[in-house]
Amino acid sequence: MEKKIRLGVFGAGRGAYLAAIAANAGFELVALCDISPLMCEHAKRKLGAAGDKITCYSDYDKFLEHDFDAVLIANYATQHAPAAIKALKADKHVMSECMAFFTMGEALELVEAVEQSDRVYYFAENYPYSVRNLEMTRRFRSGEMGKFIYGEAEYIHPTDARERAELTSGPDHWRAWLPITYYCTHSMGPVMRITGTRPVRVNGFVVPHDFDDKNMHGGSIKVDDTMSILMCQMDNGAIVKIMPCAKLRDHGNRVRICGNQGVMEWTQADDKLLRVRKMKYDRAPEEPEHVFYRPQFPAGYQDAGKAGHGGGDYFTSRYFAAAIRGEIEPDINVYQAVDMTSIGILGYRSALEHGTPQEVVDFRDKAAREKFRGDNWNPDPARPCANKPLPSVLGKIDIPPEELAKFRELRAEYEKSLEND
Repeated sequence: MEKKIRLGVFGAGRGAYLAAIAANAGFELVALCDISPLMCEHAKRKLGAAGDKITCYSDYDKFLEHDFDAVLIANYATQHAPAAIKALKADKHVMSECMAFFTMGEALELVEAVEQSDRVYYFAENYPYSVRNLEMTRRFRSGEMGKFIYGEAEYIHPTDARERAELTSGPDHWRAWLPITYYCTHSMGPVMRITGTRPVRVNGFVVPHDFDDKNMHGGSIKVDDTMSILMCQMDNGAIVKIMPCAKLRDHGNRVRICGNQGVMEWTQADDKLLRVRKMKYDRAPEEPEHVFYRPQFPAGYQDAGKAGHGGGDYFTSRYFAAAIRGEIEPDINVYQAVDMTSIGILGYRSALEHGTPQEVVDFRDKAAREKFRGDNWNPDPARPCANKPLPSVLGKIDIPPEELAKFRELRAEYEKSLEND
């Protein structure tokens, strides 16, 4: 029997859930870290008997002194890179949730930390591993779709006021001010993994804050929260339309891949169904023009369907464990993480400049990436920088007092439920 990989988790909410899945991949959770003792204790209770063996920390530096092999970074999305860099320097393997970093300067620091370490860095972007995206990857890599020409990917996740109160602690929380373009890897990740391409240029466009939509804001939102579009040119010349974390009334995902010999897609209409279409001049006479079917996970991986994000959480932990054991290279490495994440930051720069194109630098090129050293441009109200952007293309957005009061009531109800759960 293989030796268990001792795991520490930073971020007791999402992280504790992922740790339970990781146990099936050969990890043993031994330590938790969270700035909220309430969240840590809640996570330990949810883990049952396994929770009794876990040491909890509120200090991340003390947590890294604990004797374990690998860290799962699942804290606030805007704070992943500093935590990952510290863990690598502490000689820990790292699996980081998305986003990979928050500023382009952090991207450079993260890449250099990985290059200087002999530990594994794995980016836990899980959407490429849903059953439909895995099947699209298989079919595209077989060559039957031909050359990649055009792609679309959407991640649509509306939340009402009560859900906002569960996800967002208040107006200072990152979800309250993070520009809508930033959370883009759930869309770009599948396209990159299916086609093997990377973005080289991005144009960003944002729908301004909708003051009339009271159901979505939840009394804590200072951003343009409806939708954005990132138009990306890929390194093979293809064009990709990305919709990151939109709040349209159409919850779900969509991926469409157009080659010069065929098209594949799945949509919100039936997110278990894959459509493949080939025109008469791209197929044999006996082949049908349209094929609709429900893909299955590869043999031996049927249990993946029980995990979250369409099975993606199952595969990230397994690939991370395999990389630690030296069986494979990280399936999504730090350079791919930079490609997936940077389009959101650069796309917001573009949107603020009315859609002007921004170069997506390949961080494998040490000379090219140097332009971002010390680049701390960011919309965090508590984080100073030069030429500071506001979280909305409209400028400063004030939250009405009555909406904030209602949000605080809902948040108090949620925190009370954690104490009693």
